[in-house]
Amino acid sequence: MKPLAPIRILLAGWLAVLAACSTSPMSRIDSDRARYETWPLEVQQAILNGEAIKGMTPEQVEMSLGKPSQIVSRSGKGGGDDEVWVYKKGNALSGIGGALRNTGISVGGGSGGVGVGTSVGGGGGGPGPEESEVVFRDGKVSRSDAKR
Repeated sequence: MKPLAPIRILLAGWLAVLAACSTSPMSRIDSDRARYETWPLEVQQAILNGEAIKGMTPEQVEMSLGKPSQIVSRSGKGGGDDEVWVYKKGNALSGIGGALRNTGISVGGGSGGVGVGTSVGGGGGGPGPEESEVVFRDGKVSRSDAKR
């Protein structure tokens, strides 16, 4: 059974990566459907589309996009303070050095059996994560470029 040990290790790694992925808007809606159904249809549609639109509350944005990667306060135009939610998108594997990016499993027929291989390229980790922002003023979205 030793040939299956690398596969078990690889599968355990992939399960860990998948568990770290963010939840979908639908799963967040399902977790609080009663509240979701009280919001205006325009807000409900934005949440289904994974968007943040002007006028949404932080609770609505979190249901739509999930928890932000970072929250920053800054002085906004016109003298008020803005709360900025930053969302970082990118390769889910880039956080572990990209080492698993080129990992593959192949299954062959006949006497080929099961093979596991990996290679790490020398070209670096690729582009950094994309960032988008949702800006809140007075507890409502005033500007957003975020979309999941």
